[in-house]
Amino acid sequence: MTDAQSYLAVGLPTLAVMVGILVNGLLVSQMGNQLGARMTSLENRMTSLETRFETLTGKVIEIDNRLTRLEERIQHLR
Repeated sequence: MTDAQSYLAVGLPTLAVMVGILVNGLLVSQMGNQLGARMTSLENRMTSLETRFETLTGKVIEIDNRLTRLEERIQHLR
């Protein structure tokens, strides 16, 4: 076995492993970025839902106040 064959026998698998590690690292980084974007989107949706819920809660309270006033008027008329 010549020196060139020895270098190839050791070097090619080592190079393949190093390239694999690099590709895996890039994929993990990309997945992390995508997860961060999805989390941001989810937070925005949650904020929107919270705003809508607060609006609906305010309307329910407003209707409750109106009904309370109507009930009081009816009680005074009797």
